[in-house]
Amino acid sequence: MNIDLIIQIIIGLVAAFAVYNLIHYIFVTRPGRKRLALAQRIANEAVKSSINKLVEQKSLSPFDESDFKSEDIAEVWGRGVMAFEYHLPVTKINNSILEFRQALSNTLEQYGDNHHMHAHTEQADRPAFMVTDVWQLDDRVHFDVAYLINTTTIEYVDDLKRLH
Repeated sequence: MNIDLIIQIIIGLVAAFAVYNLIHYIFVTRPGRKRLALAQRIANEAVKSSINKLVEQKSLSPFDESDFKSEDIAEVWGRGVMAFEYHLPVTKINNSILEFRQALSNTLEQYGDNHHMHAHTEQADRPAFMVTDVWQLDDRVHFDVAYLINTTTIEYVDDLKRLH
């Protein structure tokens, strides 16, 4: 083989790789990030409303908004999972962590009902938001909330149930 042919093959491979990555970014990565960001905004609103209701019910003590954080956990569990982790100072929770989980689950379900948000599955309608985990780490209580907006997230929640 002559050197010009080898260089043309290498240039062709690099160009094909670049075009593939550009197309993948435009049609897969960017829309996926936009869907995740929208789902996170919706879940944040639901969780914030539920947390405020728990403050009104005295299950939680009032806290500074800067103490309320969220992050997506999709990178851990896979693309398309609309689940988010939140955390609060443990000192703001007035009940046990188990009671907090139950109260949060109830207020999230009420939020979904009030906003006509449900996950439609073959078995039945389910709440749109589910608390999937709650744990304490140092001085913070962490909890995961799944927004059951797609099949991937519903399957993720079902898999978690099988593990417990």
